[in-house]
Amino acid sequence: MAGTPKKKSDLELLNKIGEDTIVAMFEDGKSIADICIALGIGKRALDVFIDENDLSPKITRARAHAADLMAVETVQIADQLDEDHPSKAALRIKTRQWIAERWDQKTYGLQKAQQININIQDLRMNALRHVEVVEDLPTDVTPKLST
Repeated sequence: MAGTPKKKSDLELLNKIGEDTIVAMFEDGKSIADICIALGIGKRALDVFIDENDLSPKITRARAHAADLMAVETVQIADQLDEDHPSKAALRIKTRQWIAERWDQKTYGLQKAQQININIQDLRMNALRHVEVVEDLPTDVTPKLST
């Protein structure tokens, strides 16, 4: 297989580096692509390393921490607003908010409310149908009560 020697050498490198360094890179806000480029490894090797060492929970916590850092960074960007280029600062803030929302949905995600749709025409038609049924009932017949 063509990619196996490269993946094996990448996994050896990752084992030398250690999982703490990889988690720290996620905590610093680096993406998977950034980590792969910085270490000179393939994405598949990093995925295998994460799976083999069961790093997903640690990475989730690291990304939540990175989301907190990005939220703080948005405040700093807003405080240092460049009067000449306000749209550039707004774009930087929106980008960091978007990433923070994805990395820590519980804290920074938009809370989705339930949508309620009321169709007045349907309510009116149902009420008219009910009235028609009641009007069609004979009034001269007394129902028998069962004993």
